[in-house]
Amino acid sequence: MTYLARVNPKYFAAIHQCAAQNDVRYYLNAVHIEPHSAGGVLIVATNGHFLGAIHDPDGWIAPGQQSLLIGAGSKRLLSACMARRGPDSDPPAVLWVAEKYSLLSSVVDTSEEPEMFGEHAHLTERTALVDGQFPNWRRVIPSARQPFDGQFPCINGEYLEAFNKIGVMLSGQKRFGGGGMHLEASAGHAQIVVRFNNHDLIDRFVGVIMPMYGDKPEQILPTWAMTEKQSGETQAA
Repeated sequence: MTYLARVNPKYFAAIHQCAAQNDVRYYLNAVHIEPHSAGGVLIVATNGHFLGAIHDPDGWIAPGQQSLLIGAGSKRLLSACMARRGPDSDPPAVLWVAEKYSLLSSVVDTSEEPEMFGEHAHLTERTALVDGQFPNWRRVIPSARQPFDGQFPCINGEYLEAFNKIGVMLSGQKRFGGGGMHLEASAGHAQIVVRFNNHDLIDRFVGVIMPMYGDKPEQILPTWAMTEKQSGETQAA
């Protein structure tokens, strides 16, 4: 079996949370892997409304492969990627990806390719590469801070829940979803950039949430929550 890529299994399982489910745009149901110019690979997934991307400095993609789209992983595979220990009592270390299978191994040394059913193979699962064009995900990520003046845009709370889960998966810390999230809105299209308040992740992971359309509150608080003085000042204005 010829392997085409290998990645950190924890990273794969976490980014998989951003992939679409049963979307007619089949390429959004997959996890995208591409080489990075500074070494390693980038792992990206999006459902079209929110996106997660991470740099795996130890990842690898076969020479000549510009990118790979890996079809949706099973619950069993994703669970095994996050397990503390596998059948050999060692933690999962590398997820190897071939054309039709993915293999989870506890062997950290990647100089030799693992055997499909070797003693250190935690799981060999059928997966499939997706034949399609992944969207240009960089187009929705602001490259620099832009002056933002106004109310913070309305966002889908489910995506914050998803990023909270991703933070826990990547950091292993349940408290504050792995340390908490930095949210930053940009001018113009007002995408919300998500980064984790964790020294290992702050420069390794980035997420994006596209804003929702919604009515803008006329004042910062509803009238009933204001003091009588504040309420009077608001009415006078």
